[in-house]
Amino acid sequence: MDLSLPYKLSVGNKTIVIREPSTPDDYRKLMDVQLEIWGMPDYSEAVTYHMLIASHRNGGIVLGAFEEPSGRAVGIIYTVPAYKDGKLYMYSHLAGVIPEYRYLGIGKIMKIFQRRIAIEKGYHLIEWTYDPLQSSNAYFNIVKMGVIVRKFYINYYGELQDEINRGMPTDRFIAEWYIRSPRVKTIIEENEKKTITYEKLLELDPHIATNVEIKNNKPILINTSLSNKKDIVVIEIPGDINELKKKDLELVLDWRIKLRKVFEYYLNTQGYIVTGFITMVERGLRRSFYILWRRNIEVILQGHYPWDNIVGEDSP
Repeated sequence: MDLSLPYKLSVGNKTIVIREPSTPDDYRKLMDVQLEIWGMPDYSEAVTYHMLIASHRNGGIVLGAFEEPSGRAVGIIYTVPAYKDGKLYMYSHLAGVIPEYRYLGIGKIMKIFQRRIAIEKGYHLIEWTYDPLQSSNAYFNIVKMGVIVRKFYINYYGELQDEINRGMPTDRFIAEWYIRSPRVKTIIEENEKKTITYEKLLELDPHIATNVEIKNNKPILINTSLSNKKDIVVIEIPGDINELKKKDLELVLDWRIKLRKVFEYYLNTQGYIVTGFITMVERGLRRSFYILWRRNIEVILQGHYPWDNIVGEDSP
């Protein structure tokens, strides 16, 4: 891939240009597009155009995806310098594409450029938050980007009013993207996804922390089981939380509350690391699973996985 900006790609009969904003109008478009991406009710939930300008001109990374010939913004990445525990890193606060252009590779290309620019600036790590119950985000982050997760927060942002988060506590994983690590290089530079089938995973005899039954085509979390006796732990989440919310918000909240103690136990207390993710369709219903591993982080960042010795790893 030619990593140079502006970068053009064809989507149907349209051309999408990924580039850094350069005019006040560009930044205003990137403020406006946030409302469409996240279904925000008004600008009180958005990062303002002047904050985008200030961040971009003072060490941040701001990228836009612009449709040609209309010139409208269809995607944004907003990243700021950050500091924690004596280390500098970058924090990616916004990354999204409008609904009509999702799942076409635009978001991945924007993240690749974000990584490239961060490396040029001298960084080793980019962090961001995401909802651990969003299966598509989990697959993208862990399998396609190579992030790991070691920290879970309850209600990280408080109450948000956008369409995705309205009515739900904002529980979040902290995604850690070690952009120079062999793990990430293999996935990004060699375009090699790392995952495994659920059947092969079971051969490793992991601890299954969630007991799920399917009733009326809905996943019901019956109970959870906490144990640190095994080095591999599997945690199931809803395959499509957004569709489930439309049908049964109370069921989604039940998942949210029950999984809190599971995530807190394994990530915040026992030191397991989310290193893999599986998503599959079973009898017409999507099911998704986190794979947690109790291993030294350096081993994981070198590109090792719990299933390294299993023949027949797969990319669902």
